[in-house]
Amino acid sequence: MDARQIVWVTSEAVSFTAPCEACRAELELGRNVWSVGLRAAVVEGSIRREADVGFVTCRRGHRVVVRRTVPARLAAAG
Repeated sequence: MDARQIVWVTSEAVSFTAPCEACRAELELGRNVWSVGLRAAVVEGSIRREADVGFVTCRRGHRVVVRRTVPARLAAAG
């Protein structure tokens, strides 16, 4: 999967759990099924409350971008 993966979190979120779409695509295509289970196809992480963007890597090495639905600086102002 070449498309960039993005996980969207709310302005209040400091942790998240989301599916790794690249792992799930590999599961659907039957690639490396022995090494990938649905549990491994999940990415978990945290993001500082003042951060608008972050990065995390799933257990199999797929890069995921984490973005806020409302930038932290705007949420704090309103």
